[in-house]
Amino acid sequence: MSFKPPGQCPACGEWVPRGAVACNDCGACAKSGWKGHADVYDGLDLPDDDFDYDEYIAEEFGQGKRSARQSRELLWRWVAAILLAVMIVGYLMSAR
Repeated sequence: MSFKPPGQCPACGEWVPRGAVACNDCGACAKSGWKGHADVYDGLDLPDDDFDYDEYIAEEFGQGKRSARQSRELLWRWVAAILLAVMIVGYLMSAR
């Protein structure tokens, strides 16, 4: 179907402004032939239907193993928590 903005999108009927390369509402464009079910996500390198998210997480972040950086962060969080607790106790003791 031949369509050149401005005008109503032949796929969904929404207004397509002058100079637009695709419909802002449904994503139809000249490349898709202004069809109703345009391939809007074509070329975005999105995961396939058989993508296993749990496997991806296991590969990226390991299965329960902490990296050296994560261990260091955990250590410093504990140090900060203990230091804060000591400061609070010291303040309460001096306020008596």
